[in-house]
Amino acid sequence: MQISNAKEIVLHQNAEWARMMTEESDRSSLLRYGLTLMLIAYALMFLLTALVSMAISTIMPFSALHVMMAVVVQCALGIASLYFVPQILAAIAPSFGGKNDSLSALKLFVFAGTPAWLGMSIAIVPVLGWLVALAGSIFALYLFWQHVAEAMSIPADKKIGYVIVGILTLVVVQIVIGMIGNGIANAVAPYPVYHFGL
Repeated sequence: MQISNAKEIVLHQNAEWARMMTEESDRSSLLRYGLTLMLIAYALMFLLTALVSMAISTIMPFSALHVMMAVVVQCALGIASLYFVPQILAAIAPSFGGKNDSLSALKLFVFAGTPAWLGMSIAIVPVLGWLVALAGSIFALYLFWQHVAEAMSIPADKKIGYVIVGILTLVVVQIVIGMIGNGIANAVAPYPVYHFGL
């Protein structure tokens, strides 16, 4: 997959999904695609976080280092999720009558995750950024719902159950990533001690 596919996923999701499922996609290209989108999203988040943090720190004590460290750790853990989340989605599929196919799960994960990663890249922008990020996350859930049955061969009567478990898995992973990121950031740069200007 190429970065240009991200635009097609957002604008022509059905045609792009059909193309993805029919072509011989190798795991490395899918991982490279997801990795590139994540790095772009977190790099922009880091830059915007630095700018906003420096602005805030000029008027009040604020641990910009803490926030930026949290972004770096969350980026590393987010990248790791590219490898283990599809494995989890594939492993639970047989319990819902589906197939344990980690490659199809990876296709589904990077396909559905595309709008969420695009939205995340500008999430820190006041008001507009959060709205775009929220819209991206909602669209990601919609894509997951639309294509999960085909990707994982889930019967129609068990689709809701699998989607609920799959989404809960993704939510738990994101919560854990956030907690670990903030925990490490707090250990390196506690809020009361470090901020720009000290």
